[in-house]
Amino acid sequence: MAISTKNLYKKYGSHFVLENLSLNVNRGSIYGFLGKNGAGKTTTIKLLSGLSIPSQGQIYIDGMDLSLESKKIKHILGLVPQDSGFYDERTALSHMIYYGRLKGLNKKESLEQSRYLLDQVGLSNEVSKNVGYFSHGMKTRLGIAQALLNNPKIIILDEPTNGLDPVGIHQIRQILHKCNNKGITIFLSSHNLFEIQEICTHVGILDKGKLVAENTIEKIRHLESNGIITVGIYNISSEIISLIQNMKFVIKTELKSEHILEIYVNSEIDIKPQINKLIVESGGQVFKLIENSYSLEDAFFNITDMKP
Repeated sequence: MAISTKNLYKKYGSHFVLENLSLNVNRGSIYGFLGKNGAGKTTTIKLLSGLSIPSQGQIYIDGMDLSLESKKIKHILGLVPQDSGFYDERTALSHMIYYGRLKGLNKKESLEQSRYLLDQVGLSNEVSKNVGYFSHGMKTRLGIAQALLNNPKIIILDEPTNGLDPVGIHQIRQILHKCNNKGITIFLSSHNLFEIQEICTHVGILDKGKLVAENTIEKIRHLESNGIITVGIYNISSEIISLIQNMKFVIKTELKSEHILEIYVNSEIDIKPQINKLIVESGGQVFKLIENSYSLEDAFFNITDMKP
């Protein structure tokens, strides 16, 4: 695992912000960390990056225990916090060189790497501009460039697309895909459910400090879709409905109108071909057969018991 936690707790005063958090982030994945405000996302990121200490539990980064090998972990980890903390009066290039030296690069290496990374995030024409004139999106791209200075295996980002317009979001998405294609594992929190669905391979959903779901995007959507298959049938009969009802994996059926039948299934395999064959062999004519495809947003609201 690139990142894993075991029985992680974080307590402030008498209040637990995180309770029994056990994450599993696969190497090479893009992992989206979701939760409403106050769920504990930023607290988790502070713990994973070593900026805060857990009240209980263990954190492993690339197989290393963070409490024992924090110095080694810093060499393979890049962090892009929500607030950049850049100095307005300094240029993008001077920031990069400064951070490069802090990360152990000599002056020449720092300059070369800085120019290369600024070009990679689309800031090659802005290297001499003071950061105070940067837009929010440009600061985010600079933050990603800074996080890449030590050639990390893992990048952690806290709300990287927050406050960005569609163009800025698209730019960040392209940069993160480029990083991931080079083998970098990406862990990011976000409020933008659509963006998480578009960019991430895996997702974890945090609710009131507890991990309530963790899986691939498609499996999260499938598990929360209730497995509803909608079939449009001409010549529908009670016999056809009864045969479908008695099929393996079928939970129940509901006749929604004269020709529309909803079939509730519980199966990880695709049983639509079997349903179609049964209907046709029983004298029905199928003119529509679709399976509900929940969005990540739908799944999120169901899992966290929230209403949009």
